[in-house]
Amino acid sequence: MSTRNEEPIRKSRIRKYKAPEVMEILAPVHGPAEWEPRYNAAEELVYTILSQHTSDLNSERAYQTLMDTFGTLNAVAEASPEAIEDAIRHGGLAKQKSVRIKTVLNLVHEEVGSFDLSFLGEMPLDEAKTWLKKFPGIGPKTAAIILCFALGMPAMPVDTHIYRVSQRLRLIGPKVNADKAHDLLEPMVPPKDVFAFHVYLIRHGRQICKAQRPKCGECVLAERCPSQGKFDKPKRKTSPRKSKSRMLHSTTLASAPMALNKARSIPKRLHGSRLAMWYTPLRFWRTTAPADATTSSMWIGE
Repeated sequence: MSTRNEEPIRKSRIRKYKAPEVMEILAPVHGPAEWEPRYNAAEELVYTILSQHTSDLNSERAYQTLMDTFGTLNAVAEASPEAIEDAIRHGGLAKQKSVRIKTVLNLVHEEVGSFDLSFLGEMPLDEAKTWLKKFPGIGPKTAAIILCFALGMPAMPVDTHIYRVSQRLRLIGPKVNADKAHDLLEPMVPPKDVFAFHVYLIRHGRQICKAQRPKCGECVLAERCPSQGKFDKPKRKTSPRKSKSRMLHSTTLASAPMALNKARSIPKRLHGSRLAMWYTPLRFWRTTAPADATTSSMWIGE
């Protein structure tokens, strides 16, 4: 059989990684990953809204400014959207996020009577997710972050790094969307390992398996990675964009009138057709020549 047919067969026989194997290999490189609460559940909710579509640095600055300004979540919920917007300006999209934060805090307070969401930790994981996702602006990722980071529950938040690494390793299929990825990745490891699995994939995505120019040569998973080497190929060089003005040829000044007369005359059979555009009017032609020269460059188009 030809070499052309052997390569795809060889690649198809590579045994793909399982999630526990990925954890075992990444642990010495990106570990340890020990859970400890960052904020309480309600504070984590606000922080996660602030972290949407911005960097960790900007979201942290916005959250600290918000709490320095108002002191408590009760004060934030009572403040005007404009005041909240001014406090979280560092986080980007402040106008939209200020309304979302105030709305969610008020809805939570109406239902619970306070901002103590510790009761979620006593609920089954799926029920706790459902309870959070009923509020506007809280999707699978935000719900998983609150339950995982604030309450230590085995919820698997999937951010852009985890999503990219998981697809490249074929832990999830190429057509799986980010929301569905939460449900698929979470049960791949034991509940006690979900947090570490989350952390290892994020760190690997940020440091090695980058969106642009991943460091496959430094990757400890490269040996059996289905995507290994796909991003090492140099980008195809594109030819420079052609100028609108193209030089047709060099001709003597003596022959220029002949060329111009030829450009004037359009055969009757071409009248109204697209081919008529090639019979260029005089205004598109120009001749230039040094004072002491007898030749000129003929150009078409402007």
